[in-house]
Amino acid sequence: IGFCLNRPMSILFLFLILGSCVGTEIGGSTFPRACVKPYNTYPFCNTKLSIDDRVDNLISLLKDDEIGSILTARESVAVPRIGLPAYDWGMNAIHGVQSKCAGNRCPTSFPNPCGLGASFNTSMVHTLGAVIGFEARALWHERITEATNTIPIGLDAWSPNININRDPRWGRNQEVPGEDPFWTGVYGEMYTKGIQAGPDKRYLLGVVTLKHWMAYSVERYGKVNRHNFNAVISKFDFHNTYTPGWEQAIRAGQAMGIMCSYNAVNGTPTCASQWLTKVLRDDFNYLGYVTSDSGAVYDIWANHHYTPNATTAAAAAANAETDINSGGIYKDDLENAVKEGFTTQKAVKKLLWRSLKIRFQLGLFDPIENQPYWHIPPDVVGKKYHEDMAKLATLESMVLLKNDKKTLPLKPGSKVAVIGPHAKAQRGMCGNYLGHLCPGGGFKCLETPAEALTKQNVGGTTTVEEGCTSVSDCPSSQTGKAIAAVKQSDVVVFFGGIGESIEAEGHDRHNITIPEQQVAFIEEVIKVGKPIVLVLFNGGALSIESFVDGVDSVLEAWYPSFHGGAALAETIFGNYNPGGKLPQTFYKADYVNQIPFLDMSMTVPPGRGYRYYTGTPAYPFGFGLSYTTFSLKFGQAEPSHIAAEPKHQYTTEVHVHNTGDREGDEVVMAFFKPKNVTLPSGRASPLLKQLFGFQRVRLGVGETKKLQFKWNMETLAMHDFDGTKVVPEGGFELVFSRGHGAELVQRVQVANLHTLRRPLV
Repeated sequence: IGFCLNRPMSILFLFLILGSCVGTEIGGSTFPRACVKPYNTYPFCNTKLSIDDRVDNLISLLKDDEIGSILTARESVAVPRIGLPAYDWGMNAIHGVQSKCAGNRCPTSFPNPCGLGASFNTSMVHTLGAVIGFEARALWHERITEATNTIPIGLDAWSPNININRDPRWGRNQEVPGEDPFWTGVYGEMYTKGIQAGPDKRYLLGVVTLKHWMAYSVERYGKVNRHNFNAVISKFDFHNTYTPGWEQAIRAGQAMGIMCSYNAVNGTPTCASQWLTKVLRDDFNYLGYVTSDSGAVYDIWANHHYTPNATTAAAAAANAETDINSGGIYKDDLENAVKEGFTTQKAVKKLLWRSLKIRFQLGLFDPIENQPYWHIPPDVVGKKYHEDMAKLATLESMVLLKNDKKTLPLKPGSKVAVIGPHAKAQRGMCGNYLGHLCPGGGFKCLETPAEALTKQNVGGTTTVEEGCTSVSDCPSSQTGKAIAAVKQSDVVVFFGGIGESIEAEGHDRHNITIPEQQVAFIEEVIKVGKPIVLVLFNGGALSIESFVDGVDSVLEAWYPSFHGGAALAETIFGNYNPGGKLPQTFYKADYVNQIPFLDMSMTVPPGRGYRYYTGTPAYPFGFGLSYTTFSLKFGQAEPSHIAAEPKHQYTTEVHVHNTGDREGDEVVMAFFKPKNVTLPSGRASPLLKQLFGFQRVRLGVGETKKLQFKWNMETLAMHDFDGTKVVPEGGFELVFSRGHGAELVQRVQVANLHTLRRPLV
């Protein structure tokens, strides 16, 4: 499984768009377009001019009292007198376009990003982005509205979420790929390339909006909420954890959109922070637009009390180059902010320039006859190839955490009791940020896990008794029926975990355990003595150590979304061999008592994530089993101890061999570990290890594949406590791992300190 998955996508759509759809009428005669008669004589419509000159001309035609509304989301207003159409900025697309269906064609839904993170498949993330890009264009042409309102979707995806899974209690961990900055950055890069860089290189297919800038990972915890939280961050954590993913998505992915967050950072609301803007524009060379989160500019004065009123809040956001305000502040107060001298017309026109240029780069002011993206056919939405990729992504996201007695895979023809609060899950499989998955809305078209298992259990008996009315309510009147079914079975499949009532946007968890009534139910099932397969639905890590010894197999399913039922059944009955790995550390229950949730430090004892946690996790980052077995060895018998030199490229070859009796996927991860190194400040680094590469491969029985991991001295870069990026003098180990079992270790020595970059701000 590699980047080749992207090639069929491009070839397929070039054929569809350029071959079969020439002359297709898009959106009918009422579709609002710029630069059509009688408005096509303005210089901003002249394609012989540069985009910059065209943007300048358009801005010169706007009146001061129009500007605030044009810089407003969700919908930037139309200016009919010059033929400028309205534009929607707020198309969410965390794991699929969040819109209504177009008749019977519904947007494709991939598993939630926590599951995509577990797949460790970069090409699949690129495919996700491309599917969103093409489907969004087709839905936009048809004037399909957002899932939760009546505004037609735009082409700016307010996605992906590339915040760090800092703590398992955060309510939005289902939206992010995991706890590692490197993988988060690659995820952001590949999603960005998928959605923005289609086959027509003249134009953007769509636009990402990386969110939430910056250090956003609190919803509501006690008296603190995301609208008033001040994230206090050291220079070390800022540069070492919170920004690397953003830099990767901006520099390598060429992201053109960013969303500033509700919270403040070190006392300044992010949408008013000129310091954070300087990091983006000067340090990362960011060229795109910035939007506020919905209501975040209002928060500047109303909740953070950073400014005294809405007018000064509008000015603070404008001066910090927040180009688009999602909310009413710019519309109502930006013009007054200029008149009263809190900001300048020059500053405001910079906001216009960047936001309007994005629309030009999308091809919205050019003739459409030779623009393939204007002729994407409607049947692209939910097409079979897209759904096949979404199902494969769902299969790849499954992580096998326990299978000591080889209870899995199950054999068809068994007596299976399917129980637990998610046994008949439809909405419960889907997580958050959903488009309509079924025509007309709702979830009735989704195949439940119980229905899918019944299909797979050919020749057997499948009895379904949930035993719970919700993830938190398992009354004895219901559990009694389930226990009776368990007693008549050969094996039990318990679909449990949590859901949006426990973790979600707007509220965090205070513990990481499964709800008490559900645990009591599981313990009753254990007493019966039948083999038990536990399937978990969740975004953030769950603690199951209190009862896990009593179950035979544990399968982590995350929120698998539309194809979850079928993917789970195929995995449980062995038609697919799970190969996912944990993209986050699974801690034991008492972790929440050891570390304050609101402390943003990654190194506060006992540490956060695999890079800094000094305790013993229940399941470590990168862990994941298989129905087959694998082994690793170096390509050469014993790689030499390398003295790393600047500007020199190195390659370490690792061979992975399927030593078992069935085909399967394996993920090989490459880490570096600092050994006996000292930072320039004279302090020892708290870093335990850092991921710098990974590869997911599929191997047949007895097959060996040769993997090459390329690295250089800069791969070993770390941050000192003032944020300076350095490669310190001393020894390092390169560790190649499957997440469990024997590891390969290569030793590296760096002779002198190398300072790579000092922070500009």
